[in-house]
Amino acid sequence: MNDISTALHDWAERTPAGEPPVAGLIAAGTRRRNRRRAASAGAATLALAAVVGVALTTTGGATAPQSPLAQAETSPAMELAAAATSTAGTSFRFRIDSTLTLSEWQIDHVTTTCTGAVDPVKESAHLESHPVEARLVNGRHFISKDGEHWVDRGKGTLAGFMLCGDENVPSLVASDPATALKSLRKASMVTKTAGGYQVTDDAFTGTVKVSGGKITEFSYAVDQKKTSDYPAYTKNVTMKLSGYGSKVSVKNPL
Repeated sequence: MNDISTALHDWAERTPAGEPPVAGLIAAGTRRRNRRRAASAGAATLALAAVVGVALTTTGGATAPQSPLAQAETSPAMELAAAATSTAGTSFRFRIDSTLTLSEWQIDHVTTTCTGAVDPVKESAHLESHPVEARLVNGRHFISKDGEHWVDRGKGTLAGFMLCGDENVPSLVASDPATALKSLRKASMVTKTAGGYQVTDDAFTGTVKVSGGKITEFSYAVDQKKTSDYPAYTKNVTMKLSGYGSKVSVKNPL
């Protein structure tokens, strides 16, 4: 017996004679359809849950463990190298305070202060360390020991030419920002600290401050033993960088 026949038979037994069971039949039919739909929906839900369960089992969940390569890419050494590269790729102003002790040259805790600016894109820079001045104009290097008489040193680059030192300081132990940034890009023993980074290298130990992805200060110490290329000396340097992206105007002095 189908659903409608069963409902008619039931209502025929319960309904007074002459009273049509229309409303009841509709309600009964609705209840039966709802039960069938609920059963179908429940089956669909169970099927979906089974599919999702298989997917989660296959993928191991939404979060996968970080790979060793991803962890290496966020190491302190990589972060510092990125900051040094970003800094070296833009113009900036600098101030360098360097204290040198070199007994062989009778230099005892002599402090030299240098200021200047660098534009790596135009290969231009200037440095003042009274009375010495240096300029790099479109890749050409000029130097003056008195601020008046200039010498053309020919083609050059930023690294090794913008030396912070005076006539008493040998160029081998002078400091320049381009070379300093290059050394930080290669540093391997780097520890992250609350204020920046601690760097330990074969040639120096130091600390680095970073803000906005750019290096703002680099302080380091060198304790150089005598070799065939270098005299024995100690040096303490504080290098402060600022004005990233600022315009650097340098004129040819000749």
